[in-house]
Amino acid sequence: MTAVQKPWYKQFWPWFLIAIPLSSVIMGIVMITLAVSQKDSLVNEDWYKDGLAINQQLDKVRAAQGYGYEFFLSVDPAGTGLTIATKNLDLSQVRELAIEFSHPTLKQRDFTLNLHPAPNQQFFAPLPTGLAGLYYLNLTAPAADDWEVITSINFSNRLDRVPLHQTP
Repeated sequence: MTAVQKPWYKQFWPWFLIAIPLSSVIMGIVMITLAVSQKDSLVNEDWYKDGLAINQQLDKVRAAQGYGYEFFLSVDPAGTGLTIATKNLDLSQVRELAIEFSHPTLKQRDFTLNLHPAPNQQFFAPLPTGLAGLYYLNLTAPAADDWEVITSINFSNRLDRVPLHQTP
């Protein structure tokens, strides 16, 4: 009396051993397909020109520090308005501020706001809805293009009179 043995393709272990390398091959094909088919939005095509412009940008940051400008950012509790309070800024020469928001990873979330004068040496602009997470900020005065403030803000935190410190 001999036990009837099943053929190899009806047993569990050969298929289990085949599935391990087969899953690796399938995942490799998927990863190669994704890497080839989608463009990397984080890579700037003009990286060399951007590198040359860093020194000019640092000069503008140092100029803002030399003028003694101070800026404080506030977002209303509903998250619909942005206010920038200023110190030592000559409001007779600066009629408008521009602030550029850059998301660290998603280029489609980048945007620019023009802030208009408000009472008590402040500037105001409405904010788009749904802002969350980290953004890099670049604050300038379009009329006086000789200074700028570069910093970062996390919109997931409470933003009530946050000083905009320079991060050159």
